[in-house]
Amino acid sequence: MLLNLPQLLLIFYEEAKPQGFSPTFLDFLTRFDTTICIITDSPHPTIPTFSPQDPHLIQTIMNWLQRTILET
Repeated sequence: MLLNLPQLLLIFYEEAKPQGFSPTFLDFLTRFDTTICIITDSPHPTIPTFSPQDPHLIQTIMNWLQRTILET
């Protein structure tokens, strides 16, 4: 189902020595008209955020993505 939809998806996470995303970068992301999420321990008020500690991270993101696509 997901592969048939021509929609851009952007997922951002910090791989090494996480220091948090800069406020400027996060503000820039909010300007995109596409599906965006971040993987970080610092929640964001408008960008969907997922914890890197979630033992079911991939499934959690897939569930969110399915709900998001169904809403559009």
